[in-house]
Amino acid sequence: MRACLALCLLFFATNVKSQALAPCDAPDFLEAKIIEVNRERQYEVRSRLSYDARNYRKRYVDEVFTTDDTREYFDVLYLHNVGIEYRLDLQTRQCESRDISQEQFFPIGIPKNATFYGEATIGTKGFPGEGVLVQTWGGQSERGRYSGIWTVTGCLPVKEGYYSNQTGYISTEFYDITLGISDPNVFMPPKECSGV
Repeated sequence: MRACLALCLLFFATNVKSQALAPCDAPDFLEAKIIEVNRERQYEVRSRLSYDARNYRKRYVDEVFTTDDTREYFDVLYLHNVGIEYRLDLQTRQCESRDISQEQFFPIGIPKNATFYGEATIGTKGFPGEGVLVQTWGGQSERGRYSGIWTVTGCLPVKEGYYSNQTGYISTEFYDITLGISDPNVFMPPKECSGV
């Protein structure tokens, strides 16, 4: 009897372990609007994001709000594939560039070492199509401690947060996501940045 019970428990434990959730793969190409907030550094950024994970590229068109109600506007292009960042001040039309590395490209997706925290519905379950099923994942990464929410269907980012001693807590929310890149030239540097 004990042998049978032990065998059943072993089978159950193996079966549960084999059903452990693995992080989904977020889309390689997307466009979205984002809101990034860092209360410790006292800023909020609202951006249009173009994202290309395969070629390690991101572009943000930013409106930056600070606590003294000033606003700044930037067009920031991160070309990790060639190691250059372009930052165009949209008010002065001045462009700066700096070297960056491929290792500084942080994908929007769930890190492979993430821990599954749970599943929930944003909206309501009461009416078909009125809620979105999401999963929360978190853990530790090279950027610091993180947690994030992604949709079950499509693995689209909803929200992510990172904490490190260098940056404090940074919260990013994603909305109006579309798959793909609508303008293939979006990853070309602005004309003001030629020769920089």
